[in-house]
Amino acid sequence: MMRFKKLNISFLLLILMGVLAGPLWAEHNTKIVVKAVLASQGSEYMDPRLSSLTEELQSVFRYSSYRLLSENRMELAMRETGTVSLPEDRVLKITPLQITGNRVELLLVILKKKKEVFQTVSQLLNHSSIIVGGPKYKDGYLLFNISASF
Repeated sequence: MMRFKKLNISFLLLILMGVLAGPLWAEHNTKIVVKAVLASQGSEYMDPRLSSLTEELQSVFRYSSYRLLSENRMELAMRETGTVSLPEDRVLKITPLQITGNRVELLLVILKKKKEVFQTVSQLLNHSSIIVGGPKYKDGYLLFNISASF
């Protein structure tokens, strides 16, 4: 009988440790940086603040001018939504959904005047980024460079 009680107490302690520690293991904050870029034709210009993206921008897109409009940084818990204000009453919402191995899954939603106009789910490797082509703006198009690290 005494051995049975010891096993039960040990088992209960293991369960309790798992319940208490489980959320700590599952909790990962994701650092996200969103750069809003105006890409256009016309005069050739590369914003010096985009120097780390020059090669990627020019290899994927065929614009002659790239200007950084804004840069927003946030740190989000899983399933927490961060927002970035964009030109013309637009909002970008970003929600980290899960981390699997060395990848984070992000839900990206763009709203215009509170109406959803774009939604996608993207997976990014830790310490990597993606460029998403956006809507027409002024004399060009908005591009969003979204980077994530955890």
